[in-house]
Amino acid sequence: MRVSTSMIFNSGTNGMQNRQYDLYKIQNQLSTGRKILSPEDDPIGASEVLQVSQSKGVNTQYLDNQANAQSQLTFVESTIGSVGDALLRITELAKEGENTTLGPAERGMIASELKGIQQNLIGLANTQDGTGQYIFAGYQSTTKPFEANPDTDPVAGYLLGDDTTTFVKYKGDAGKPTLSVTSSNDMAVSENGLDVFMKVKDASGNLTGRSLFDTVQNLINNMDGSLTYDPLKQAQALTEVSSAGTHISTIRASVGARQNSLDSLTSTGQDVALQYDTRLGDLQGLDYTAAISQYASFKMQLEAAQLSFKQTSQLSLFNIL
Repeated sequence: MRVSTSMIFNSGTNGMQNRQYDLYKIQNQLSTGRKILSPEDDPIGASEVLQVSQSKGVNTQYLDNQANAQSQLTFVESTIGSVGDALLRITELAKEGENTTLGPAERGMIASELKGIQQNLIGLANTQDGTGQYIFAGYQSTTKPFEANPDTDPVAGYLLGDDTTTFVKYKGDAGKPTLSVTSSNDMAVSENGLDVFMKVKDASGNLTGRSLFDTVQNLINNMDGSLTYDPLKQAQALTEVSSAGTHISTIRASVGARQNSLDSLTSTGQDVALQYDTRLGDLQGLDYTAAISQYASFKMQLEAAQLSFKQTSQLSLFNIL
């Protein structure tokens, strides 16, 4: 076989270029810590890396949603807890007002404290989160959901019905905003004010026919020093306050159950995330010891190729004449 000078030159050049590419590739692997830099390095492995990365991204989004849902529910639960605390104090004051030794002045003082608590309840019902959204407005989260109704008669008994018979108007809706916390679970992250404050249920789950605010206002009216105290109305109001307390506790328990469910989902999601990270590490992770050894080998091969090319390129027929 006849070997020309150009063939020797091309062969040497190609050999050095191949070794330089090998060094370039191994240097990139060492700098990134990944053994798969492009699909051509390992087509099957690269395909699995893409699939695992996509699944990890979806799992991460659900974990973010779960954290967001947990934050919102924690705020809602805390606010409902404050409503429950207010109802406990209302119950204490209502029982104190039943004392037959009290006169109009003493009951008027109790009524004054109840008025303050009533305003606090309306404030809690209009609670906004960190983004300015009203948490008890349903889907109407930019609308202030509750306001006192000036059209009602302060002497008449307040009943849940139209705007002329209820002490506080509700301007929200019956919706419950949700977040996708898994592929098959859209979880409610709030409670609407209609269910929490307006449609109060007794221990049997039956509607009492009064809103929480109506019940408190009737109690205030009955102990207002300027009006006649009625022990029967006091007993009825106290029963309705107790029902309201039970109602609030039930809603708070429902929120707590969702929080517990989120804790479980998040724990599972974090375990899955760890599995994805482990698998990606197995697929992409670089064996530094082997890579450094390979780098040294490629470097030595390149140096040998360069030396060989230098010596070969200097050979000429004239050197032996």
